[in-house]
Amino acid sequence: MQADPLPKEGLLIIGTGLLARWAAQIAETCGDLVYGFAPTRLQKEKEWESLSILPPITRARIWKLIQKGEAGYVVALTDPVARERMAHAVFARTRRVARGCIHPSFFLAASAEIGGGAIVFPYVVVGISARIGGYVVIESHTAIGAGTVIEDFVNVGSGCQIGESCYIASYSWIGRGAVIEAGIRVGKGAQILPGAVVRENVGAGEIYGS
Repeated sequence: MQADPLPKEGLLIIGTGLLARWAAQIAETCGDLVYGFAPTRLQKEKEWESLSILPPITRARIWKLIQKGEAGYVVALTDPVARERMAHAVFARTRRVARGCIHPSFFLAASAEIGGGAIVFPYVVVGISARIGGYVVIESHTAIGAGTVIEDFVNVGSGCQIGESCYIASYSWIGRGAVIEAGIRVGKGAQILPGAVVRENVGAGEIYGS
């Protein structure tokens, strides 16, 4: 028996972890039709069964759908480095960029910008003239101050308060509930632990907090 053809203009979630499940729920909230998760490796768990999405499809079918413009895709890998590698790999194969997955409650102030491929949870606020890079993940109830720059492939946890004119370099992790005071610079790949209050610059690769 031949399977029913997949509907067009759906969204593919690349990833099988918790971030992928959240991204699928955000996409459904926005009215997108979610095809199913695209596993990044063989895995036994069927995490998609708890969501009202279509069954997963083969990698070969994924490439064809994206190449033909019959599906968008979101790279929902938690690790920033893995997310970057997958984004480059899919673009190299399909020549199409990832879509953003942004909850409708997101507020982007005048003259602020956010790059492509971002995953943004509910009730995130970005201040005037802030610049948010591509493929960032920003969890719910986070506020980002005016003039702050967040580079590509950064993870920001829920409930964070990031002050004005901060600079957060690529691959950084900002833990849930962290507070970063105005003007602070966070180096590439640094980690801010949950609940930390950052009052001084954090160097590349450093872990800040206790």
